Amino acid sequence: MPDNEPNTHGDNPHSRATARAFRTRPAPARAVALVALCALFALTAAAPLSAQRNDAGRAANAGTDAVAKSAAELHEEAAGYTRRRYAELEREGFRYEPKLAAQVESEQRAVAARSVAQLQTRAGLSPADKFHLGRLQSLAAQSDDAVATMRELLQSRAAATAEQARAARFVVAYELARKNSLEEAEVALADYLTATRAAATAPDDERFRLEMELARASRARMRIGGAAEHARAAVDAAARLHAASKLDAATRDEIFYRSAQALGDALVELKKTGEAIEVLQGLRLRAVSFPSADLYRRATLLLGRIVPAVGLLPASGDPLLKLAPEIEVRDWIDQKPTTLARERGRVVLLDFWATWCAPCLSALPHMREWQRLYGKRGLTIIAFTHYETTENGRSAKSAREHDSLRNFRRARRLPFGFAVADSNETAARYNVSTIPTAVLVDRRGRVRYLNVGSNEDDLRELGEMIEKLLDEPAGDGGDN
Repeated sequence: MPDNEPNTHGDNPHSRATARAFRTRPAPARAVALVALCALFALTAAAPLSAQRNDAGRAANAGTDAVAKSAAELHEEAAGYTRRRYAELEREGFRYEPKLAAQVESEQRAVAARSVAQLQTRAGLSPADKFHLGRLQSLAAQSDDAVATMRELLQSRAAATAEQARAARFVVAYELARKNSLEEAEVALADYLTATRAAATAPDDERFRLEMELARASRARMRIGGAAEHARAAVDAAARLHAASKLDAATRDEIFYRSAQALGDALVELKKTGEAIEVLQGLRLRAVSFPSADLYRRATLLLGRIVPAVGLLPASGDPLLKLAPEIEVRDWIDQKPTTLARERGRVVLLDFWATWCAPCLSALPHMREWQRLYGKRGLTIIAFTHYETTENGRSAKSAREHDSLRNFRRARRLPFGFAVADSNETAARYNVSTIPTAVLVDRRGRVRYLNVGSNEDDLRELGEMIEKLLDEPAGDGGDN
């Protein structure tokens, strides 16, 4: 079950500031449409080409003044390189794309390699210095050297702290897996887990990275059963990490997506198709519960490679369900202002759209008919869009654009008005990366269904889900 979604992060074990730093802010609506037609978060032409040509030089100059820096400072500088570089590129006007992420990761490896070379010229390195040397070697993708350095440190029992000993074991296991030394990596993982259990410290982000890398290595060695075992452990680690931490949406979605994809792939190869379907349906359920329209779209693509991916409507009593994020609206056009809280007791169709989006326009006749059929039964349609005019990076209201939206609505005789935002905050709360996206909120105010797209099957399914939710009682309206 191969997937053509790019691996946007890589598994850098020492820097959490990976490509997700370029994905935390949703693109403006027009950019989102281009994403839907072309590629997700493509690099724009906003930044000068000279910035691209100077990237290699910038990396080459990084750390040239670091001769007097300590080993810890050298590691901190290299580990934080991607975070600083992504922030710089974002200021210059670039958007994320896989080639750019790979380039930045390469620059980071070069910075780390120069710091390794500097440390190796110094005499009398302390145990703490050797610890940071091993981490730098790992950042520089010098796997054999990193393993040797950390093993020497562990064998001499010279690690300064228990935390350093744990991190050293992590590096050993990770680097052995990265170079497909599977048997040694399995032993190193067991050693890492034994030590962390004894110390009651086993960071789930480390566990996730280790299990994912071992799943990849197992697959590379055609040990598919082992790949499934490690991928399942990664899924469990992702769930614990999500439960214990306040992850940004991009990181949260990526860890769940990648681990479920790895597990689904392995299960299909093992001819355990039913289990694979269950895993991917579970991923879609999580996407609804977050809510994340982008993760739902990606999970549906994975599922569709096994079976036709029909709509998913979680049971009303599912414990994962929670209240829909509130919407932020600047202007209401031909509609009385409201909120999701005020609409409690009704079914709400929250439609993310734009006037220039052809697929969005094809859905409007269906929504007009749904409002006619179901309005009195309790359906509220909120057509969520924003002004195209920008000012200081935010949508700005203009009389011309306001009047244009009003005329657009009246020309199509739509029985519902428009909600217009001046920022992407609401889209970010639902992790909308492409339009049209439809969100259905049930009578108790909980997200129950997500739909990305507007072909006839999508629209038929959306209509069916509206009917199902209208048939449900409002319940007690309690928060979940």
